[in-house]
Amino acid sequence: MSFLSTSILTPFLLIALNIPSIALSKELAKVDNIVISTESAASALRALGPQGEMVLSNPELRKKFIDHMINSQLVARKAKAEGFEKNPAFQARLADVTVQLMAGEYMDHMLAKKSSEKSIKSWFDQNKQLFSKREIQAMHILCSDESTASKVLAEVEQSPAEFEKVAKKYSADKTIDLGYFGHGQMAPEFEQAAFSTKVGAIYSKPVKTSFGWHVIKVLAERGDDDVKYETVKVEAARKYRQKLQEDFIRELRGKSKIAINELSLKEIKLP
Repeated sequence: MSFLSTSILTPFLLIALNIPSIALSKELAKVDNIVISTESAASALRALGPQGEMVLSNPELRKKFIDHMINSQLVARKAKAEGFEKNPAFQARLADVTVQLMAGEYMDHMLAKKSSEKSIKSWFDQNKQLFSKREIQAMHILCSDESTASKVLAEVEQSPAEFEKVAKKYSADKTIDLGYFGHGQMAPEFEQAAFSTKVGAIYSKPVKTSFGWHVIKVLAERGDDDVKYETVKVEAARKYRQKLQEDFIRELRGKSKIAINELSLKEIKLP
C-alpha cells in the first residue's frame, strides 16, 4: 500500500504552510521544531475513510503512516524553503483543495450540530416506513401514455388472471414481475400505489412516474412494519444525516445561479 498520494498529502501541506486546520493536541512526533499532533494524524486518517480504519487496526501500517507524515513534513519544508508555494499551478491546486476541505469540514460541523438524539428520534417516528421490513411482490404493465394505460387497466380489470398475458402484449418494460421490494426501492409514486394495494388486487388507476404510466398488480407480501428505534438507531442516524445534507445542498443550489458548460465538460482530459 502506498500513502504517497495527493489526497493524503494535502493535510500535511496545509500544516507545513501554516494554514489553520484543527486545534493541535498531543504530540505524536517531531521533525526538528515541527510538531505532528495526534489530532492532525486523526484528521488525515479520517480523510482516508475505510482505509484509515484499516491503517489504525494494523500496527505495521500505522508505523508506515507516521513515517509518511514525517516524510511529507520534510518534503513540504524543502518546498517552502525554495518558495514553491508561489508556483501558480500549486496555488491553483491549493485553492481547489481549500474549497474541498472547507466544504467537508463545514458539512461535518453542520450535521453534527443538527443531529441530536432527540431530532433523530423525532425524524424516525415520522419516517418509520423507511425502516420497515415489509416487502411486496408486484407485476406491472408500462405504457407510454395515460390513454393506453387506461385501456390496458380496463382490460386486466375484466380478466385479472390474464394480467401477465396482457402485460406481455402491451408493456414497454419486458420485466413484468418486479419481484419483492421494500420501501425506498421504487419511484415514490409507484411505491405509494403498490403498498396501498391489497394482495391479489390491481391498483385502481394508472400511475405516472418518470418512466411512463404503470398498471400495477400486487402478488404477495412478507415482513411487517413494526420497527423499534433501538434496533435501527445507527441506520436512522445515518439516513437522517443524509437527508439533512441533501436538503441543505438543495437549498443552496436553489438560491444560486448555476450554469454548466457541457462542451467544456466533454473536453476535460486528465494530465
